[in-house]
Amino acid sequence: MRFLIKLVIFGGIVAGGLWFYGSTLPREHKASSSITLVATPEQVYAAVRDIAQTPTWWRDVNAVRPLKGKRRESWEQEMKGAGPVQIEITSFVESQRLVTTILNDDQQDWGGKWTYAIARTASGTELTITETGWIEPPLYRVVMKVRGGPHRTLDSYLRSLGAKFGEIVTPRHDVAG
Repeated sequence: MRFLIKLVIFGGIVAGGLWFYGSTLPREHKASSSITLVATPEQVYAAVRDIAQTPTWWRDVNAVRPLKGKRRESWEQEMKGAGPVQIEITSFVESQRLVTTILNDDQQDWGGKWTYAIARTASGTELTITETGWIEPPLYRVVMKVRGGPHRTLDSYLRSLGAKFGEIVTPRHDVAG
């Protein structure tokens, strides 16, 4: 019985420490990752914009389904390890820019948006994705930090997109992220 009491106390101390550490991490974050592809801006935009096909090339997505009855074009992505994430297309400029925003209908623990910027360069097409987000619970902030920080999902997406075009890419990060 004493062992169980000590174990509960130890668990409480660890949980409290993690909560305290998480509360020192910022609630908001902004991170950018970029890659350059040989593909044209039109090809890159078409791949990024066709959300229904995302599970065929992004390894972190199990399935995608359109959401009906929403004000804007909306999708639910079944993410490996994170469950369902609902997004909507909030703005786009053909072959140049796309913005998706997380819908918080069922939860208020975290949210944000991804801005995809597509630009023609001398060596191909540069795609930069900027995530502007927030995480409310301190323990969730610790989990994000432990899992690789705010660039983890961006980089996974970009590496998978590169593979879709038959390229091996290494994402570059902004200085602030």
